[in-house]
Amino acid sequence: MRAAGAILFAIGFLQPFYGWSPIGAFSILSLMVWALPLVPLIVIIAGRLRSAPVCPVLAQSASIAVLLSGVLLTLIVSALVSPRSGFMVMVHGGMLSLGVAASLLFLGGNRLGAGAARAAMLGMALATGAALWSILSAVMVIGHAGRLAGGAPFCIAHHGPSAQVRSIWDLRGFSFYTIDSGYKSNSGWYFHGVMIVEKDEGRQYLNWSPRRMRFERIEHPGRFIAPLRDLCEPSLEFWSEV
Repeated sequence: MRAAGAILFAIGFLQPFYGWSPIGAFSILSLMVWALPLVPLIVIIAGRLRSAPVCPVLAQSASIAVLLSGVLLTLIVSALVSPRSGFMVMVHGGMLSLGVAASLLFLGGNRLGAGAARAAMLGMALATGAALWSILSAVMVIGHAGRLAGGAPFCIAHHGPSAQVRSIWDLRGFSFYTIDSGYKSNSGWYFHGVMIVEKDEGRQYLNWSPRRMRFERIEHPGRFIAPLRDLCEPSLEFWSEV
């Protein structure tokens, strides 16, 4: 059961890896943050390889340190992003930190106290539930896009500097939202994700809403400073291309 939760956690939170340019310590830090969703699986493997559990005090100390560091980093990032993205950043960072911290408690094995064991189970359950939402969000994106297109050519893209959706992996809840704040401080010009549909009456532009779990029509798409028109090219073969 714990292994199934760890696998769901990794699938829901692990971000696509397209590589980084070598920039020293920052690149190493980015790699460490990227690998955090794998920690519960690593903990399970380590627990089976070790002949004895880790000291409960050490496991609890590591868990608290990770949780506090994760919450602090989440608060910093949420303060820098667009106000419309703050909630998603808080949920993403908070649940990721909670899941990793909870999994570290399991290193204590049967030496953990009853309270710590319950906290580990509850924390991992909440984080796994968030990961499951992230996975199901991709299904919602695919289904809603198909219904809206109704057989017409369409495409889906991120909005901002990295517009291309390279695979369905990019459409999970914790991947298909933006932390870009726009071209000016505190502006909200970036959408979470954009769908373009080639209708007989012209192109329609829609924004994905993570809260409402649906695409919503963008009125007057030409008025935004961050362009919408050239994000992607509608196609009848969109799903086969990703």
